[in-house]
Amino acid sequence: MEDSEIIALFLHRDERAITVAKTKYEHGCYKIAYEVLRNHHDAEEAVNEMWLRVWNAIPPAQPKNLFAFLAATVRNIAVDQVVTQNRQKRGGGDIPLALEELSYCVPSDRSVESELDYTLLREAIERFLDTQPCLARMIFVGRYTELLSVKEIAQMLQISESRVKVSLLRTRSRLQKHLKKEGFV
Repeated sequence: MEDSEIIALFLHRDERAITVAKTKYEHGCYKIAYEVLRNHHDAEEAVNEMWLRVWNAIPPAQPKNLFAFLAATVRNIAVDQVVTQNRQKRGGGDIPLALEELSYCVPSDRSVESELDYTLLREAIERFLDTQPCLARMIFVGRYTELLSVKEIAQMLQISESRVKVSLLRTRSRLQKHLKKEGFV
């Protein structure tokens, strides 16, 4: 079943929407949650919470890309869980640190009214990443999409941690300039 048909089921409050969407996307959503949480039970909880939030969000939301909507929802839930778990450590976790690093060059205010701006911002970041060298893009995506630690990225790419840090710093700086040029900052 196509995404537009699944979204139509959601809009008509038909419970088959959840069943069909689960069949098509649950595995991918679980992988995203597990990459953030690193715990099977917590990842399953995040995916279950995602289905409830999506059911409550559509309508009024009418996403054009259902998987992107689901992925963003489950990632936000998983990150919220990690932040809650690490609250006592106050910034001790890798994920809050990664998000804090990126927050300096990406506006973070999101509301229902700013959903269009969010889509435009995401597209601007994707265009920016398309112009970056392969290694810089892999490091950036590893850190800010897959939420890997600097150490994990260095091991995966077989480079030094300092090279990863320098690449991230330079890529964030270029991203900030790109977003200013695009009118986002």
